[in-house]
Amino acid sequence: MGLTAEIGAFLADMGQRPLPPEALQPVRAGFTDCVAVMIAGRNEPVSRIVAASVGAMVRDDRVLLEGIAAPNAALAYGTAAHALDYDDTGLSGHPSAVLVPAIIAEAVETGASGERMARAYIAGYEVWGELIGRDRDQHHLKGWHPSAVFGTVAAAAASAVLRGFDASKAATAVGVSASMSGGVVANFGTMTKPFQVGRAAQSGLQAARLAEAGFTAAPDVFEHKLGFLRAISPNRAVDTDSPAKLGQEWRILEHGVNIKLYPVCYGAHRILDAMIDVVRGNALAADDIAAVEAEMGETQAAILRNQRPQTALDAKFSAQFALAAAAITGRCGMSEVSDAFVQRPDVQAFLPKVSVTPIMEKSEAEPAHSPFDRVRVTLRDNRAIQSEPVVYPRGHFKNPVGADALWGKFADCVDGAPLDARRLFDRLQSVDRLASAAGIES
Repeated sequence: MGLTAEIGAFLADMGQRPLPPEALQPVRAGFTDCVAVMIAGRNEPVSRIVAASVGAMVRDDRVLLEGIAAPNAALAYGTAAHALDYDDTGLSGHPSAVLVPAIIAEAVETGASGERMARAYIAGYEVWGELIGRDRDQHHLKGWHPSAVFGTVAAAAASAVLRGFDASKAATAVGVSASMSGGVVANFGTMTKPFQVGRAAQSGLQAARLAEAGFTAAPDVFEHKLGFLRAISPNRAVDTDSPAKLGQEWRILEHGVNIKLYPVCYGAHRILDAMIDVVRGNALAADDIAAVEAEMGETQAAILRNQRPQTALDAKFSAQFALAAAAITGRCGMSEVSDAFVQRPDVQAFLPKVSVTPIMEKSEAEPAHSPFDRVRVTLRDNRAIQSEPVVYPRGHFKNPVGADALWGKFADCVDGAPLDARRLFDRLQSVDRLASAAGIES
């Protein structure tokens, strides 16, 4: 059995397969965090444009959209979830921002239970992990946006579980989705980046519908010498021969989901933790600082491409801005990531003080990152203060935040919307026990 067929068999069995109980914690965290940032991002310009393009009527007092087809709902949800770049991370991308929108949209249409939704999330996560884990080279450095590329296949996998496909139809669904995958790093810092995530959710559901209608796809689309994995591989050094470990080793337990505590690219989170610790621990003011050197992985440095950002969208992909915000305010939250703050004279004056030194060594656990990030602050009196190396930023599944912090972020994201935030939070924290997706807000 080839890799494509193995994926199909795994998906067909996911409805009854015994699951490790510990896998439900990241599922609940993923749903909770994703819905929070989806609500926070749904009135962003990119979200409004995309929702209008599919005829969606967004209501501030509702989470779920009404009256549009599931793939279009997934597009609107996914774009909103990623609009602020505040959504969780994992597998070199943003798994929940693709999977949760796709699953909620599909579950509304199919009437799937919360337990089935949780299984679909795990299935999509595991397929994403299986595929991306076969290539040690970094897709970002080739120009690929992994969330848009692997996320499309993961959304199709989740849809196959929700729709109860047999092995052949499930394999076809992911096979079709392989030809619908795409998204490039060059569009980071523009509206197209969140659109790429929303489109991945939409395309995955569309691929499943095509398979259900009798569409065909190559039975070896992932492992073929001219197939998906080699086509997107930066150096074509990809393993297409080893048997899949789906259902034997659970990647969701190994990699989890990482909650973002700052609404900027995850590549900046370790240097933000380091800088905030230095500023607070030494009671520094921004005027005390003459220069800052950020040591960080080459992939993160490449993604954080905007050295002199002028807008909030630019600033989300700027190491210079992240460290300026930390130096000036001791934090980097929603109020800092705004056009008004980015354009402040003191912020703009601080940006040239920051230099970036790439670390070429890769983390064994997370090859998209270096083994650690660190900052070195030089003061005006020539004293230098070096941070501790940061391996896992706060919110990482190996450096987790408690329920209070998760609730704090949720409440902040939902603030201003006419919703019962605490009730919604509690429902999402037990999403696997809901009778249906409608139970999220009814």
